[in-house]
Amino acid sequence: MAGFHKDGGRFYLRRAIEKPDPELCRKVFPMVEVWQERINGGREHGDQSIAADGFLQMLRQLNVVFLQDSVPLQELYPRLSIWDAPLFQDPQHITFKNKLTRSMNEAPTPQDLTLQMAMPLMHDYVRAMHTDVSARLASLTHNIEQQSQRTSQFLDDLLSGRIPFLLQVDPSYIQNSNQSFTPSAPSTSLPITTSTAAINRTIFNVGIPAQHTNNTPTNNVITTSSTADDPPHYKMSRGITNLYDLWREWHMGLSDSPAVFELERTWKTKWRRGDDKWVNRRATIIREIQAYQEKYELTPEAALKEIDDRRIVLGNKSINWMYENRTKWTTRVEE
Repeated sequence: MAGFHKDGGRFYLRRAIEKPDPELCRKVFPMVEVWQERINGGREHGDQSIAADGFLQMLRQLNVVFLQDSVPLQELYPRLSIWDAPLFQDPQHITFKNKLTRSMNEAPTPQDLTLQMAMPLMHDYVRAMHTDVSARLASLTHNIEQQSQRTSQFLDDLLSGRIPFLLQVDPSYIQNSNQSFTPSAPSTSLPITTSTAAINRTIFNVGIPAQHTNNTPTNNVITTSSTADDPPHYKMSRGITNLYDLWREWHMGLSDSPAVFELERTWKTKWRRGDDKWVNRRATIIREIQAYQEKYELTPEAALKEIDDRRIVLGNKSINWMYENRTKWTTRVEE
């Protein structure tokens, strides 16, 4: 609002540059002077009204504010009927209006106000940069966390035996049949020869699955690319020891391996390649878990926890035992 001194305080309004003449101000609230004389006369007779005196002082200030505000308001709302009042037709007001309009158009913007006007733009720019950097950082952090989780899960699957450690030996690099090679896991010295068959037999004997061999290691998981007519070759893990991992292998897949559920849905039994008995037994366990979940209205996580806890209580039984003794865990203990 108008009325602030043009050189003082932290506020600046262009319409406060010019101050109207006192004579013009008295025409806004003409009774102010009359009542001021009455109050002054009352003081001479011992009467005093601080509130009335303060109110009249406020009206004097509003005289200035009203006149200064009226100039830009007339430009914004020229059709308002208030501008037809005698005050705004008064030559003194017209003179004041023209003078204030000219001063407002010509007055330079103070340096401090220029800075205040510039700061919001700088603030918006810095804020936009901060938002962009924060979004990029959050995305990068999310990607790193996901990669870390995948790596951790892969290492856990690898070290627990749920997926195999694949060792490939190229006979062309072997210079001497008497040389030996020691893999990182398991720590067994492997005699390396130029005989591919001998290499495959040696790898099989230490529990590391070999490629291009008819032998089937205990924990073998093999995945190969597939075409429209050739399903992928995946052998279910022999290293799973609890129902959580079996459920994960069936519905989500171990590490980067395909989910058995998707293989069954897409390829029926074509992908099994002679592993039907193993898959059918695991499928039976999965169906029993789902039936348990529906029977007791549980989430998959809750059903898995109850059943796997029962497996541990019964003596940390194997997955094969769970298949062969389904009646011992498909109902709750209290029943």
